[in-house]
Amino acid sequence: MKKTLLILFLFASIAYSARSQNLLDPYVNVLEKQGQKPINYVVAALDSFDLIIFDDALHTAVEPFDFYQSLLNNNHVKDQVTHIFIEVLSINHQHHINTYLTTYPENIKLLSPVFQDDYSGFGWTLQTYLDLLRTIYQINRQLDANEKYKVIAVSNPVYWESIYTNDDLNLFRKSLIGRDYLMYKVIANELEYFENGKKGIFLTNTRHAYKNIKNGSGQQYWNTATFFYHWHPGKTHSIRIHNVQLYIKSPKKTEASTTEGLDRVEYSLDRMAHGLWDSAFEALGNIPIAISLKDNIFGREPYVGNHMLDFKDGCTMFDAYDALIFLKPLEKLHESASFDFIYTDEFKKELKRRYKIIFNEKQLIRRMKDADVDNLEALIQKSCSAENQKRNSYIKTLSPVDEWKRK
Repeated sequence: MKKTLLILFLFASIAYSARSQNLLDPYVNVLEKQGQKPINYVVAALDSFDLIIFDDALHTAVEPFDFYQSLLNNNHVKDQVTHIFIEVLSINHQHHINTYLTTYPENIKLLSPVFQDDYSGFGWTLQTYLDLLRTIYQINRQLDANEKYKVIAVSNPVYWESIYTNDDLNLFRKSLIGRDYLMYKVIANELEYFENGKKGIFLTNTRHAYKNIKNGSGQQYWNTATFFYHWHPGKTHSIRIHNVQLYIKSPKKTEASTTEGLDRVEYSLDRMAHGLWDSAFEALGNIPIAISLKDNIFGREPYVGNHMLDFKDGCTMFDAYDALIFLKPLEKLHESASFDFIYTDEFKKELKRRYKIIFNEKQLIRRMKDADVDNLEALIQKSCSAENQKRNSYIKTLSPVDEWKRK
């Protein structure tokens, strides 16, 4: 009896292992046959497309910005790309960006208004963005005037000096409904609607990078990349940089205080395909790799993202993106450090004013309690401190990498 049970167990284990391998092999085969070095993939894509759109997955992610800096140092990219479009920077601060890039010696404090007047109101202090601009500054110093990268802010203008009440703030937030169209127009205009050979890269996030997702009624979800995909077919290429994936579960009622909208839904951040993607990358030694999503098992993966509450049956990840870049395993990804040079005494006073506009009294009390402080000045002071780079905090909630074996 024991021998019989042992034999049955061995056969079951072999069958289970074979089934698992059959699930994983198609993903590994795509990586082996189609995979390229990420920079090589983008360089080749620039020969065919005029605008490369990057989804960093998380604005706080470090590795995409390390990659962008390497990419911009590539000689072929220098020869091809004229414009670098940055989503989070507001168009009314373009002159500050231009002044910084053309002032010698370098003075990062010239960027203070750019980072102080972001649309969140709290100041944009991710070190990755500053490092990117500083890299572009150094590259441009080595280039002739007609070869230098142009950095273009594309987001809605933000005039915090004209916002006095929460009603004013809500009016501003309503204006963001046209944000994607504005970004499309700014980019298209700078590239002269692809008529004169200008090329660019657009550094953005998930909400603006997917190209062809439809709702349950078959109507288009329009965003920046979607405008380009439909109105300038064949001119753009949208690339997802692998990271945790957003899973929307259900709507929820809340006193919303952000422009992104994630406070209005129940969501989680987890692995793609129950870990099959990560397992495939692991099978190849977790080397950086890029693949097209066209006509392969990665691209045919059912759509996962911010429109999960209502999307058309059959939407896939290829409907969202043209390509995928893997840089590091999720467990080895990082969140950006932050800088504090923008927090002058004057700006701290302005932050105190903004906090009272953005949050009601109940929300402020909750924030002070969470920060373990008893007054608004202390809360602001605590929020103005620089922080070091850290490991991606989202990995704590990830499902096991081999969860697909049990599905």
